[in-house]
Amino acid sequence: NYNALQVSAQRRFAGASQIQLAYTWARNMTDNQTDRSTAPQNSYNPKGDYGRATLDRRQVLTINYVYELPFYRQQNGFTGHLLGGWQVSGIVAYRTGIPFTPTTSSFDPAGLGFVPALIAGGRPNALCDPNANAPHTLQQYFNTACFQANPTVTTTGVANVIGNAGRGVIDGPPTTRFDFTISKNFLIRESMQFQLRAEAFNIFNHTNFQTFASTNVTSSVFGQISVVRDPRTIQLGAKFIF
Repeated sequence: NYNALQVSAQRRFAGASQIQLAYTWARNMTDNQTDRSTAPQNSYNPKGDYGRATLDRRQVLTINYVYELPFYRQQNGFTGHLLGGWQVSGIVAYRTGIPFTPTTSSFDPAGLGFVPALIAGGRPNALCDPNANAPHTLQQYFNTACFQANPTVTTTGVANVIGNAGRGVIDGPPTTRFDFTISKNFLIRESMQFQLRAEAFNIFNHTNFQTFASTNVTSSVFGQISVVRDPRTIQLGAKFIF
């Protein structure tokens, strides 16, 4: 069940300058994450697994731009060759995180028989919203205290019901990225150019978390970030255009 608001805009300026924007605000819901490798927690209640699809990103924003210095385009004389032919461009990207599902293991209070657990695993009880006032740190990204830990084997009076935590209730880390390029074009003749360029990907070296070490309440690394996206990368290049 997919619904979205999609907006795009473009503005062209004199020369090669332009700016483009694309924005999507969407919601993608399903009662099954894939068509082959998942199953509902409770096979008697498939609708109980209705939640965010694995690829659901609520917001995606992308802006790209090119700005060509409008002076000395013909590059006449020493000043023209020095100040003409400069161009800056870049991409700004922001997207919210994908959903993650809290799980548990070695605990089946309702006697549903989670076999194998990778396909039809149990979920813990949710005590609060794990995304509200979450730490968003490497050691603890969401509020892990919002999920009830498994009771010890000697615990009595455990309710004979499945965990009430929904599927996809944990908001994954968002991504913010700025890529930037500056280039200098040397006009040799009308059909020939020589270009020097410097490119910086993730120019502000913003740390973007990617995924969790575990979302299982029984794990010692429950809620910790295990992977981060690429740091700042700079590359230089030269190109002959003819």
